[in-house]
Amino acid sequence: MSASCRFLVLVCAETFAATAVLAGETGDGKSTTAATTEEQTEEYKNWIELGIGGLIINGDAAQFKQEHRMSGDVFGGIQDLHFEQTVGKDGLLSIDGHAIWDNNDYDVKLELSQPKLGYIKAGFTEFRSWYDGNGGFFPHNDVFFSPPFPEMHIDRGDAWVELGLRVPDWPEITIRYSHEFRDGQKDSTIWGDTNLTGLPVNPTRKIVPSFRDIDETRDIFAFDALKTFGNTDVNLGMRYEHSTIDDRLQLERGAGQLPPVVSPPGAQRFITQRDVNNGDLFSGHAITETRISDWLWFTAGYSYTTLGSDIGGSRIIGTHYDSNFGEPVPTLRPFDHGFINLAGTSQVEEHIFNANVLWMPLKDLTLLTAFRYTHDDRESDSTFLATDATPNVPPFSPTNPPGGAHPITPEPVTADASTDYNRFGERLELRYTGITNWLFYAEGDWEEEFGNRLEHQEGGEEAGFELLDLNEDTSLLAQKYIAGVNWYPMMRLNLSAQYYHKIASYDNDINSAIHQRLVGQNWNTDDLNVRITCRPKIPACLGTLALVTRYDFVHTTIDSQWAVFSEGEFLNEEQTGVITQHVITEAITWNPLARFYLQANVSYVLNQTDTPANNIDLIPNISPTVVNFRNDYWTVTSGAGYIIDDKTDFYTDFSFYCANDHFKNAGVAVPYGLGATEYTASATIARQLTKNMRLLMKYGYFNYRDVTSGGHNNYQAHSVYSGLQYRF
Repeated sequence: MSASCRFLVLVCAETFAATAVLAGETGDGKSTTAATTEEQTEEYKNWIELGIGGLIINGDAAQFKQEHRMSGDVFGGIQDLHFEQTVGKDGLLSIDGHAIWDNNDYDVKLELSQPKLGYIKAGFTEFRSWYDGNGGFFPHNDVFFSPPFPEMHIDRGDAWVELGLRVPDWPEITIRYSHEFRDGQKDSTIWGDTNLTGLPVNPTRKIVPSFRDIDETRDIFAFDALKTFGNTDVNLGMRYEHSTIDDRLQLERGAGQLPPVVSPPGAQRFITQRDVNNGDLFSGHAITETRISDWLWFTAGYSYTTLGSDIGGSRIIGTHYDSNFGEPVPTLRPFDHGFINLAGTSQVEEHIFNANVLWMPLKDLTLLTAFRYTHDDRESDSTFLATDATPNVPPFSPTNPPGGAHPITPEPVTADASTDYNRFGERLELRYTGITNWLFYAEGDWEEEFGNRLEHQEGGEEAGFELLDLNEDTSLLAQKYIAGVNWYPMMRLNLSAQYYHKIASYDNDINSAIHQRLVGQNWNTDDLNVRITCRPKIPACLGTLALVTRYDFVHTTIDSQWAVFSEGEFLNEEQTGVITQHVITEAITWNPLARFYLQANVSYVLNQTDTPANNIDLIPNISPTVVNFRNDYWTVTSGAGYIIDDKTDFYTDFSFYCANDHFKNAGVAVPYGLGATEYTASATIARQLTKNMRLLMKYGYFNYRDVTSGGHNNYQAHSVYSGLQYRF
């Protein structure tokens, strides 16, 4: 029997069973009407909810799963579970969790607690995230490459145990161990390339789908102790982590470029880049909170973190994924860079100190000031063998074809880097409520950063690796100023307004470098937002009405300066971007009847980034490669609910999303912007069958249309779900 048939049988069976109960029939044919209409006074502390559901998907099922985190098959199991039982005189045992098969969604937690002694907890969590393997779509000639794995997923999980000591007059001690994992496959935005785009000039585009193999684990041990001394709370803690990462990026180049489509030797090859990282992290912290008086509090904290990592990996070009180095690659192309035998270490040390003072000098005035200092020191070094390819020379053979390339002897490369940063952060916040129905507040945030970065790499010149020598002093000055007011002129009306100005200035004093470098950049942002909340008085026959209106305006300018060190030239500072954003939002809640409500939220966002590159045509192109970017979209969500009777509820919701920003600039660049429309709708009915049993039925509809992908991400889906809750 197919999955769809099994799903329909299960749903029908549950529905028919519920129908018998709704009709007032028990297993022996006796009426349950009297029992279900009795006054209920018993409180149920335990419950279990069983559910079953399924989907029918037409179109790109992987895209649906990625967006809605649901499997495309029949799913079901324990939707929610809670059980508690006293142990001994005062102890309590509790179990909470859920288990949904086929969605791979599991969570269970057990806890045994004893007042004035402590507790022990343990649990396990696992859930699945789905990913669509599709890559890009080229509208010039409708080129689309099917992914090697259309549907992918990653399972994430955590198994843990925690002990807590809660003895009166003793420190509160908490010890926890957890094992986390992440395993599976997901898509990557680092796409491969092809020249089968039909363009006469510069035909190569990166639109070929790629994916990552993920295999990661982390073991964490944490200890915390909390004790109060007079009016001061002291918290001491430490944390140790060991992580193991073995990930692979799988990339295809020259997709579809094989004989006879392209004259020999073709160009299709596969790249596997393996990234290995084993890390050990230790951190410790100390936090104090002192209540000097009711109007003066002081808190301070310090943390130290050290992280050591061993890295490894390779980047190998082959005729298939996960090829071994040295296997013949007839389609190898010149300058196919890679590396093998990567080995290296890194060490990070971080110190953080912060202090905060909360002072209320007047009844209606509150002042909060904070200071933070961070020192960050990083050292790393690595060695590897660089690989490359050089054009083939006679005598030619099937493994040494004309027009192809062959690998050179790997060359050793060494690299090292170090950074040293000092960061300072300050904050001052004022709140004043001395005027009736008014709240005024102001805030200032400042951050300064000073550091040095050194990078050096040598070797591998024959493999295309150039000498790298960078020595730069960096600095950052960030400022943010906020002023706002809330006004409550009447019970049914309040208004809020806020303005902030943010400045971020980056400066790099470069002592030595090659090629082009960013030497300075300034970001200036102004944000004004206004909110009005109104509950107008309307005739009693029309119920109640609430309106919330919000408008946000954001304007950002970006000024940058670059230097071309190979030519010893500093370019003039230019305004490289202007971002303008308007956000208009309206929320409406209407209760025309005590049993009936309506809600709606409408939001419209206009967002555009202007760049001077929009006026630059790169020869031989006849239009700019970089264009002004738009990100305008609509969102609408609405819902309604109706209490049919004292045992039956009905509610429904609807959502709409639309973006019409797709710009077909395929002749000179990858198309920018998103063009998509999505509708979702659902209807739910819940019925109290007995005093401790409740039935829920839900139907959902989903419709997604994506212009950017040429329709390859489109889907239409129907979902049905039924849940039965039993309390005891």
